[in-house]
Amino acid sequence: MKKLFAIILGTAVLFTSCKKWVSGHEVSPNSPSEANPALLNSACQLAIFATYGGSLSRTTSMWAQHSEGVSNQSLDQGAYIIDEGDVENEWGVIYQGGLKNMRLLEKTAGDGNPAYQGMAKVMTAMMLGVATDLWGDIPWTEALDGEAGNYSAKYDSQESIIAAIQTMLDDAVVLLDKPDNALAPGSDDFIYGGDAGKWKALAYAIKARYAMRISNRDANWHTKALDYVSKAKAAGFTSSAADANCVFGTKANEYNQWYAFTQVERSGYMLAGAKLVDIMNSINDPRIGFYFTTNDSGQYKGAALGSQAVKNISDFGSYFASQTSVTPLATYVELLFIEAEAQFAAGNKAAAATAHNDAIKAHVELVTGSPAPAAYVTSQASETAGSITLDKILTHKYVSGFSMIEPYNDWRRTGVPSLSPSPLALITGIARRYPYSLDERLYNTKFPGAIGVNDLADKKVWWDSK
Repeated sequence: MKKLFAIILGTAVLFTSCKKWVSGHEVSPNSPSEANPALLNSACQLAIFATYGGSLSRTTSMWAQHSEGVSNQSLDQGAYIIDEGDVENEWGVIYQGGLKNMRLLEKTAGDGNPAYQGMAKVMTAMMLGVATDLWGDIPWTEALDGEAGNYSAKYDSQESIIAAIQTMLDDAVVLLDKPDNALAPGSDDFIYGGDAGKWKALAYAIKARYAMRISNRDANWHTKALDYVSKAKAAGFTSSAADANCVFGTKANEYNQWYAFTQVERSGYMLAGAKLVDIMNSINDPRIGFYFTTNDSGQYKGAALGSQAVKNISDFGSYFASQTSVTPLATYVELLFIEAEAQFAAGNKAAAATAHNDAIKAHVELVTGSPAPAAYVTSQASETAGSITLDKILTHKYVSGFSMIEPYNDWRRTGVPSLSPSPLALITGIARRYPYSLDERLYNTKFPGAIGVNDLADKKVWWDSK
């Protein structure tokens, strides 16, 4: 795998204005003056990795109570103490490192390279998705018009953003189906190695995610989601081998971001959360030893809400927090849980039970490397039309979604599992969104108004009506 730091550095050079130091000298082929699709593609994927696998995933993990912040900045973040100055980097990566480069990738690739164009659209949809999920109304239709002299972008409604995501993914599928490409993506594609068919399957999986996302706003969401699930499977999303993941390397500047933060840079700031650990202990879950370490007593124990005690609490385990652990972006297991929830909503409880059972077994095998133990399958993955419930589907999806932002999104959408706010919170309730970036308030004349710390529990995003 290419060194991620080298790619970041190379990309930074490409987007920095430069002077012609000595007229008449040859230009080094190692310092291209223009970005090509391969370099842009790698840069876009690194922005995706930083967004889905970095600070946003850790903070939402605490808010969903998979993890608990027990000291320093994580203690504040876990108690929803986060303001507009704390999110400038994340906002900047989404717009500057991500969306801007994705649009440039699509333009630079041109009509002769539909695979790159389709990949750019899928990545744009994913980046817009995480932005609107966490911030609600966001700039989009005018967001990248700075070169045309428009330095203040209007905020588009979340409803229109999600509609745009769906249209964008439809367009991506058409592009990814086209056979003729002057340039074929390859090692510059860290996710799928240039396989356009896998990107098409991913596009349908993301469409299913966003059909489900608006379940509180669209009474027919389940019909659409099931259609997209079927198309994702037909395109090849039929096992965990099709998962889209953030990938990492063994060098210090390539580490998995959960590992770098929790084991190297900020050890002891975050630890296992009691809610998730207690659920897994209660069902004798075989994945728990891969998720977490044992404490000094040889037990799995999560930190209680608001706890500042770090002794005798489980740390993060090797599956999600080793140097080269992948961080999931969209997975087969998630797709099965979407199918289970959609079938349940459609009244097809037998099909819901089957998808639920298959999801659990697939994730246990993915994490542990072995089929789920028979006793565990009997107790947790043998639901029938008569026994399956929405709570069971969503609780097991919650367990399987560790390190992803999705459990926080699902909790806001459904209220499952039942969570209590941190006793250290300065607000009444659990934070249900992020504050806008300070830069937006200072420099965007179309800024809709600040979301302060005291607003985080009250000013819900459009699809969150629970």
